[in-house]
Amino acid sequence: MIKSFSDLMKQAKASGPKKVAVAVAQDEVVLEALSEAAAEKIATPVLFGDKKAIEETAQKAKVDIKGWSITDIKDMAEASRAAVKAVSSGQADFLMKGLVATSTFLKAVLDKEVGLRTGRLLSHVAVMESPSYPKLILVSDGGMNVKPDLMAKVDIINNAVEISQKLGVENPKVAVLAAVEVLNPEMQDTIDATHLSKMADRGQIKGCLVDGPLALDLAVSAEAVAHKKIKSPVAGEADIFLTPEIASGNMLVKGLIYLGGAQAAGIIAGAGRPVVMLSRADSKQQKLNSIALGVISC
Repeated sequence: MIKSFSDLMKQAKASGPKKVAVAVAQDEVVLEALSEAAAEKIATPVLFGDKKAIEETAQKAKVDIKGWSITDIKDMAEASRAAVKAVSSGQADFLMKGLVATSTFLKAVLDKEVGLRTGRLLSHVAVMESPSYPKLILVSDGGMNVKPDLMAKVDIINNAVEISQKLGVENPKVAVLAAVEVLNPEMQDTIDATHLSKMADRGQIKGCLVDGPLALDLAVSAEAVAHKKIKSPVAGEADIFLTPEIASGNMLVKGLIYLGGAQAAGIIAGAGRPVVMLSRADSKQQKLNSIALGVISC
């Protein structure tokens, strides 16, 4: 079981190197992370974008890209599509977003001809290492699905479970988060959580334990569980946090990073191959963590 990003890097080294196709690679921090990934022998960069801009960015970042494959495509949409095609055709193992708008990048991922569609809902999974929690936390979906309905939440759980199992958690515990831990007819999140828990009990959601609604304190704190006298197979030791909608997921992830000192990685689940997608503001370490996550997800 991978409990930290240090463990993740060790596993990526054992599994790699894997070829990563980078869409619109002229991003300083992306190139820095790729350089470290190449040095650690977890990934081999395959770059798509404006070659001159990539070379100038590499020079500015003091990154040696000699020997790296670079396909010169100045148009960002075309570069994204070419990177996706490299992955879908098997020329690369997984995909990474560079200096390109998320909408442009995802349009290429979902392209009917060369994309990575599987028929499943795509969802974003943030993997977090918090200094106050003994294992990795998966948060979904704070990056793609704005206001998922009940069946979309089933897909989001299934996608997160798949990533969790790649991290060695055979039967992950899923906390369906809400503001309270009881059913409230005026709060749709608690209704969905109750349905999801029952669906898991009846085998409609497999490979995990699901419980909710659970407030955040009950998902992570054994002390809170004891104080509130909650009986749950998930409470106090959740592996996956299913957030009600994109705003709460996004704020939870950024709160953990900027206020809680957590490290993070991000990946899109549900596609035909792993798709590493992060915010342009993410650090080199977060991008390196995400590359390692992409490697072990192949």
